[in-house]
Amino acid sequence: MTIEDTREKKLAPPRSPAPVDDRGEVRRRRVGRIAGPTATYVGCVIVALIAIAPFLWMLSSSFKEPGDVISLTPRLLPSPFTFENYEYLVNNGVLPFIRFLGNSAYITVLVIIGRLMVCALGAYGFARLQFRGRDAAFGLLLASLMIPDMLMVLPLYSAYVKAGLIDTHFPLIVPPIVANTFGTFLLRQFFMTIPKEYDEAALVDGASHFRIFVSIILPLSKPALATLAVLTFVNVWNDFFGPLVYLSDVNKFTVPVGLAFFQTQDSTQYGPLMAGATLAIIPTVLVFVFAQKYFTRGISMTGIK
Repeated sequence: MTIEDTREKKLAPPRSPAPVDDRGEVRRRRVGRIAGPTATYVGCVIVALIAIAPFLWMLSSSFKEPGDVISLTPRLLPSPFTFENYEYLVNNGVLPFIRFLGNSAYITVLVIIGRLMVCALGAYGFARLQFRGRDAAFGLLLASLMIPDMLMVLPLYSAYVKAGLIDTHFPLIVPPIVANTFGTFLLRQFFMTIPKEYDEAALVDGASHFRIFVSIILPLSKPALATLAVLTFVNVWNDFFGPLVYLSDVNKFTVPVGLAFFQTQDSTQYGPLMAGATLAIIPTVLVFVFAQKYFTRGISMTGIK
């Protein structure tokens, strides 16, 4: 091969690529863009239906006649549609379920208010104030999370017996307020994300730490406060062990203990049980729906710093 042949080979135009079906390629890409999200949505819908199926069955069973709840041919839609189970809850004087709802409501509200106040004050001290031993005290506080709750039942019960507080709502209200390490940790982590320049500017203007806490920190911490309020509501509203241990008067029972009365060794009243469970879950759903925006924002922003 001569130099001229090599030069002609280099200067030769490149071969044109094989023809490609542009329409087919565009169609495949379009199908891929549609198929991926569609499969994701279908999967989410299937998982959602599986998760919500027990609640739909509970709601449907609450409007069925007692014999239809455990029928061998189950039906999702009640036939006939009846309010008999709800009337039983309202008119049954032996098990005053409406009183159970009232007891759970006022205990939960008091615990939420008290816990937000106590945890917010403690979190402000650990997040914004400088004092000797602060980090060591906070570490000791976190270490208390490793103590099982069941380990404290017997000492607390003995103390309440000596103080004459058994069969009262005191053990269900005061201890959950003052002994909540997680709430203090949650708010402290959120307070750490608030710039300290706000505090310095307020101190220059003559504001006290309490004024800074009330006027600056709390308004900026609505997501974290809402998160703690929702978690506290779910925890206290669904508490079964505490009322079962500390209460003996039927009129002082809460909803979870009241629902247990419909289950005995001999039989279970499925109709009233489903109706009571439906009424018990409504407040939880409403709280989460109205606080969902703050709840999700608080969960995502807590612990950034």
